[in-house]
Amino acid sequence: MTKIISDNSSSMTSENKTNNKRSPGFFSSPAALIRVSSILVVLETVGHMTGYPWSSSHGLQETQLVRSMKAVDFLFFGERSSYWNLYSGWGLFIAVILLTLAIILWFLSNFARLAPRQVGVITGIISTSLLSCSYLSFRFFYLPSSLLLSTTFVVLLTAAVRLLRRT
Repeated sequence: MTKIISDNSSSMTSENKTNNKRSPGFFSSPAALIRVSSILVVLETVGHMTGYPWSSSHGLQETQLVRSMKAVDFLFFGERSSYWNLYSGWGLFIAVILLTLAIILWFLSNFARLAPRQVGVITGIISTSLLSCSYLSFRFFYLPSSLLLSTTFVVLLTAAVRLLRRT
């Protein structure tokens, strides 16, 4: 009778061991998480560009402000410019940087298996940068952008931690 109990307990233990194993899912892969973060950055870029030209003309004061930004010319690093040119140009510049980041993240995911430590460090640095951007977006711009950047930060940091634990 003791033998039967020990046989049953060992079979239960082996069943538990197999049940405790996680099945490899899409979100358990750091490469997949990096790609998800790339897609989130593309969404951030699209959201950023939907605001173009990043001005409001709902009220008289807002319209006057935009006209003033376009009308006031000054010398900027030896070139004639206006506040509107700097404002619009900076907005487009940010869109290009965001799209470039999304592309880099997409290709970086291909190297997650080959060099997990290096990719983990790079994704950790980028995720920290995204956290800073999230705060700045919350402080100076809009909550939806801040939330999307925070989400991207969490996804990318998760990938970084998983990659750094592999080594």
